[in-house]
Amino acid sequence: MDDEALTETRAGERLAYHLLKEAYQDLAAVLLSANAKAAESLFYAVEKRTADALRSVVADRTEGHASTRIARTVGGQLNDLFEGAHGRTGIPTPRRVA
Repeated sequence: MDDEALTETRAGERLAYHLLKEAYQDLAAVLLSANAKAAESLFYAVEKRTADALRSVVADRTEGHASTRIARTVGGQLNDLFEGAHGRTGIPTPRRVA
């Protein structure tokens, strides 16, 4: 893959993340206003699944030598998203990835 194609791929990934982030925040706001208890339960499930997947990336080294760094970066980005959408951090500190 040449530099131009790689740049376009990364730009597409950034745009996709931005659009999904906006949609997730909108969905979270609607869920919280409709049924806060159900929303909290759903948020917990999403956060747990995310943490489990990131722990698996680290444990299985699925991204090679950069697995831990990648999982921490992604975990930080998603935690920021969860905090903004849910009004609190995602997974409590002791349960965070690596």
